[in-house]
Amino acid sequence: MVNENIIYTVSAVCYSYDLSQESIKEMVSWGIANPVGNNPEKWLFTHEDYERIGKASRFKNELDINIPGAALALQLLDDIQNIRNKRC
Repeated sequence: MVNENIIYTVSAVCYSYDLSQESIKEMVSWGIANPVGNNPEKWLFTHEDYERIGKASRFKNELDINIPGAALALQLLDDIQNIRNKRC
């Protein structure tokens, strides 16, 4: 089980997913993640943000989907999950 209270630094996220800070900034600008902090070099990410960045990175690397497309795919997945949760 993963501790969902873990906070990740921008450098940890970059290292984990082999991403540049520019890629992280673009993902944030498209709403893939919502870090805490005003200075991008000191952003802090929740575990949920960390996982969303990982999914977006996999969409980009494995499916050749650009970041705006990854943001849309994640939003659609969220919408599907919300619909499923309302049915239960």
